[in-house]
Amino acid sequence: MSIVVIGDQMVHYEVIGRGRPVIFLHGWLGSWRYWFPSMEAVSRDFRAFSFDFWGFGGSQRQHATGGIEVYSSQVIQFLDALGIDRVMLVGHSMGGMVAMKTALDHPERVLQVVTVGAPFQGRSLSWLLKMARYRTLVHTFGESAWLRRTVFRFFMGEFNDPSISEILNDTVKSSADTLCYTVRSMLATDLRPELANLRVPTLVMHGGRDDVVNPKQVDLFDHVGSAGVVVLRDSRHFPFLDETDLFNDLLVRFLKQNLVTPAPTTDRLQLPASPITSG
Repeated sequence: MSIVVIGDQMVHYEVIGRGRPVIFLHGWLGSWRYWFPSMEAVSRDFRAFSFDFWGFGGSQRQHATGGIEVYSSQVIQFLDALGIDRVMLVGHSMGGMVAMKTALDHPERVLQVVTVGAPFQGRSLSWLLKMARYRTLVHTFGESAWLRRTVFRFFMGEFNDPSISEILNDTVKSSADTLCYTVRSMLATDLRPELANLRVPTLVMHGGRDDVVNPKQVDLFDHVGSAGVVVLRDSRHFPFLDETDLFNDLLVRFLKQNLVTPAPTTDRLQLPASPITSG
């Protein structure tokens, strides 16, 4: 375990591999830990980082406030603290929203961005997550470690890795206030007006059976020239766990594209997936 201090607050992160830096960003209720299989796959060619957002996992914060802009700022501060100039971002769910926000606001710091099951418009969240904006309900939810683990386990699907107990244990580390603030921030965020300005080579990945974030979010990129879309038809909200080999293959091939000139984007793919091609 590694720790870096940002703004007098400790941030827990992990890093493996060598090469160009790739940072994995986790989603709501999550932590760096569920990204480890993908970090291992990427670390053969890149230096893979993942950190816990403030208020999640091992990055506890004195104040419970947190949100998309706060976490986007945390990404930039993390880069500065570690002396990283430019990076490739891979974000899942809330982390995908943060990754996209960072790419839009700081394109000079982001080489490529990959989003997975990301809610670019907050209203695309499922009704269950929308309920978490109500303080009374989320405090009831937050006080039950069993309920947190059960909900997150349901979202993850059939994931039987030995690390599952550690992943589920991390879900209980966030305060109820943090969970409430972050859901409210997601619901208040709408990146649609900014997507036309996206200049960073982007891969948008989504599970076709996602029951947490509406898969129709991929339609927002129909006319975004710097972005390509891959729909993993048989995946739910965690395609990197549902279809690990396919996901990692697509991810690594996208990241390995030429990073000097704008990378070619992908065509919209439906399974069975074909190799990434120019868009």
